[in-house]
Amino acid sequence: MAPGNEKNEVEFTMENLRKGIKEFLLKYSSPTSLSPKALPLDTNFVTIISIHEGSEGAAWVKRYLSEHGWTGKVIVVSDHNNQHYDAMAASDFGFVYDGQMVSSANALHLPVNTMLQMRMHHQFYNDFFNRWWNDMNIVADNSVNKELIGGEFWWGKICDTLAENYIDPRVRYQTIQKLNGFVQDGMSLKPLDRQEVRTKDLMIDGQAFDQYYDPFTLATKKMWNDIQAYEGFGASSNADGLRVQIPSL
Repeated sequence: MAPGNEKNEVEFTMENLRKGIKEFLLKYSSPTSLSPKALPLDTNFVTIISIHEGSEGAAWVKRYLSEHGWTGKVIVVSDHNNQHYDAMAASDFGFVYDGQMVSSANALHLPVNTMLQMRMHHQFYNDFFNRWWNDMNIVADNSVNKELIGGEFWWGKICDTLAENYIDPRVRYQTIQKLNGFVQDGMSLKPLDRQEVRTKDLMIDGQAFDQYYDPFTLATKKMWNDIQAYEGFGASSNADGLRVQIPSL
């Protein structure tokens, strides 16, 4: 689980995550499960908590764990040396506060539920005007990542979601299948410059070609151009991005 980077995000997510995961573990692991086939808690269940090292959220999570503890084995990883990617690749299911980590999880074939804190009126307008909130859901025009917004995020739903994926492993693969092709569609395409690259096989020229822009680099360049335009002319000269319509698939 990735409970968020900001203090307000982890305050919103941690308590319900702790209760929901605890409830799931008590019901489906021995010695507390009523099932005679339940697997032992200590050797078969691990919770991985992914934090952004040095953030307010990371400090809050560490204090919370020292005060409240955790049911079962827990491992805390960070973005140091890409530990968070290793953790997602090794996991079976995830809860991620809405952000870049969601698309990363999708690329690594990890089914996730997204969490997002909204007040009631914000949630009303989101439900009324928006079809989806998460970026990958918008790209796929489908609820590939179930969105737990505002009051929808509570420990009972967390427990039930984990149980559904644990009892029937096919649910995991059905979720991954929904993402087929959309991870590529979610990346920013870099147009090919035929003045420099002329052959069909891009490597024959001896030139390396990045098919996709890094999304953060692309956004930074656009913002910097707008800042320069504002400082030079008093207003932004490029608002095309605000007028783009996302087609329904």
